[in-house]
Amino acid sequence: MQRLRVVRSRFFRNLYAATAIVLVLTACLIGSLVDQRLGSALEENLEKSLRNECELLSPFVVSFLLPGPGQVSDELQRHLHVIDGEVGLRVTVIRPDGVVIGDTDHDPARMANHGDRSEVRQALEDTSGLGVARRTSATVGFPMLYVARRLEGPSEAGAEPLGVVRVAIPVTSIAVQRGAARRAVVLGGAVGLLGALVLGLWFARRVAAPITEVTRVAEDLRAGHFERRIELEQTDEIGILADTMNRLGEEITTRIATISKEDAQLRAMLAGMVEGVIAVEDDDRILFCNQAAIRLLALPVAGVEGRRLWELAPVVELEELLAEARRTQALSRREIELHRTGRERVLDAHASPFRTDDARGLVVVLHDVSDLRRLERIRRDFVANVSHELKTPLTSIKGFVETLLSGAIHDEGKNEHFLQRVDANVDRLSNLVTDLLSLARIESQEAEPLGVPVAWRPIVEGVLGRHEERLAKKAIRVTVDENAPTIEVQGDAEAMTQVAENLIDNAIKYSPGPGKIAIRIAAEGEHVVLCVRDDGVGIPREDQERVFERFYRVDKARSQALGGTGLGLSIVKHLVVAMRGEVDLESEPGRGSAFSVRLPRAS
Repeated sequence: MQRLRVVRSRFFRNLYAATAIVLVLTACLIGSLVDQRLGSALEENLEKSLRNECELLSPFVVSFLLPGPGQVSDELQRHLHVIDGEVGLRVTVIRPDGVVIGDTDHDPARMANHGDRSEVRQALEDTSGLGVARRTSATVGFPMLYVARRLEGPSEAGAEPLGVVRVAIPVTSIAVQRGAARRAVVLGGAVGLLGALVLGLWFARRVAAPITEVTRVAEDLRAGHFERRIELEQTDEIGILADTMNRLGEEITTRIATISKEDAQLRAMLAGMVEGVIAVEDDDRILFCNQAAIRLLALPVAGVEGRRLWELAPVVELEELLAEARRTQALSRREIELHRTGRERVLDAHASPFRTDDARGLVVVLHDVSDLRRLERIRRDFVANVSHELKTPLTSIKGFVETLLSGAIHDEGKNEHFLQRVDANVDRLSNLVTDLLSLARIESQEAEPLGVPVAWRPIVEGVLGRHEERLAKKAIRVTVDENAPTIEVQGDAEAMTQVAENLIDNAIKYSPGPGKIAIRIAAEGEHVVLCVRDDGVGIPREDQERVFERFYRVDKARSQALGGTGLGLSIVKHLVVAMRGEVDLESEPGRGSAFSVRLPRAS
């Protein structure tokens, strides 16, 4: 187990990886240098061998050229073939003007002029009389190494050279020798590298084992297992570190036993409190924080003690409360509004100073009054909105009734008109009460959607059928685009019908005829989207975030004239959220609006 723990440790892996990389890179570098040096040595030896061959052949070839280049007989060609059979080299004799007069492999008469060959020019022009070149032969068609030597007779100084003798050998012979040597080097290097890697494995494990043991015990001490000790017999720096950690563990055990007894009593009392309690030092470092305070301020679940409160909860009102309590050295109180957890939270905070023999600071007590403030605000808004919405139609009804009672009931030209207006306002009151009851039922979760597979298409067609007369009257054309006729969502048919009814009703209501309403049903990943788009008056950007609030109207006069209650979109929002969906709005004044409802796709 100990050996397995060492092998799995990061330090061992890093150490062995570094060792292996160094060994592999060193082996590759040495192998590359040896290969390059060996290749250079082979080429040098071969070139030297060809120079010696040229030296040996020069007197022989000169003996054939002394009578004159034009008097060379076929005897030279026959002797060159003999030389080819004995030494296995290609020998070529070339006149100063580049004409080939002898070659061991080909007929000289058919060979091209060699005056432009680099080794021939170098041999004729260089003072050393030698020329060397490496290239692909135009005659034989594969790479060759050429060495040429200038031929001079025993004539007087300054006489023209007799010609050039050139010896060549295929470069493939170098490659064969170099390949054999390279295989030997690779084999030897691989054996040596394998041995070095095995030795490095042993060395890395020997170095990493004590460090792994120290790390393991340190992690145990950090986890609260203060009885753990390091067992090492080393006397070097690692052994000294192990002994220090052992003594540290003993000291911690003694102190923890004393502190735990006192701390347990205090924490037992504070942990069960509903109110949040935080104790901070003068520099705002947290001494204690119960779970209620962590929840209220959205602090990290662990590791809060010892950190500054304003780092974890940067709330201006809280900082001002602490500053006031320190300045007055008396109990201070303040109401704090938070938006840290995605919802508004209101806290009634109290801060009071404390002092001990070796420390001083503040104790902060937090009371969550969010629900109380929210209910108060809802009550105020509801009373105000309902009073306003009920007062308007009731005032109209009362006015028309008083007019009728004052004698207009006998006016055949006006009494029917007044009664129609009374009937319209009664319908408006009825719709308002119905919407209020629906919204109340949705919010109380009495009508929670069932969550069964339902298709949008039949619901949309049913709603459109109920509004055919209104659509025809305003000359509004409706198009329904569905990319999959059988597409279904996980929802509730009644709730989805109410959603479609409100969206289509709004589209008709706020679209001046003639116009167009486009309805799209499409699958988008794991969801299905119902989009109702009209080309009506549109909604300004500053009002788009509030249109889903109860009783909110963009144009109050126009909405009341059209008979709206201000609750339709709020009902849509609540129903869609209850079905685990989302509703979005895209709108531009004068160019219409598009409401998109996204519900989970049925599996």
